[in-house]
Amino acid sequence: MFSTITERKSSQLPAVPSSQMDGIKLVNKPGYLLLITAGSIFVSEILIMTVLRFVTPLSPFIEALMDAVLLSVTVFPVLYFFVFRLLNRHIAQRRLAEAEKDTLIAELHTALEEVKTLRGIIPICASCKKIRDDKGFWQQVEVYVSAHSEAMFSHGSCPECTEKIIRTL
Repeated sequence: MFSTITERKSSQLPAVPSSQMDGIKLVNKPGYLLLITAGSIFVSEILIMTVLRFVTPLSPFIEALMDAVLLSVTVFPVLYFFVFRLLNRHIAQRRLAEAEKDTLIAELHTALEEVKTLRGIIPICASCKKIRDDKGFWQQVEVYVSAHSEAMFSHGSCPECTEKIIRTL
C-alpha cells in the first residue's frame, strides 16, 4: 500500500527543468547569496564611479544622490534575477513538498488506523482446531480470525474432504 501511495505522489509532481534546479540548489548556500549581493554592488559602484568621472564636476550632494540612484537602478534588477526570483521558486517548491508530505502522512495515518493484525501466540485445539479467546471461550477459527482482522471466509471443501463426504452418502 505504501509503495502505491508514493508512486502516485511522485507521478503527480511537476517537472522542474534542471537549469531551475541548479539555481535553486545555489539558494541553499548563503555564501552564494552574499557573493551575488556584494559582487553586484561592487561592480555597479565601479561602473558608476567611472561614469561620474566623465561628467562635469557636481556638488557633493548631487554626486551622492546620482550615485545612490544609479546604484539602486543597477543593483535591484541583479538582485531580483539572481536572488529573489530563485528564493521565490525555492519557497514555492518547499511549500509544495510540505503539502505533499502532509497529505502522505494523513494517508498513512488513515491506513494505519484501518490495519488489523493478529499477533502473539494463539491457543488452538489440536483436534477440532477451535481457538481459545482471552476470556477462555473456544471459538471456531473463522469467528476468531474475522473478529481480529479484516479477513472474511468463504466455505468450500478440499478434494480429500469432498471425497469423504461423497463416500458417506
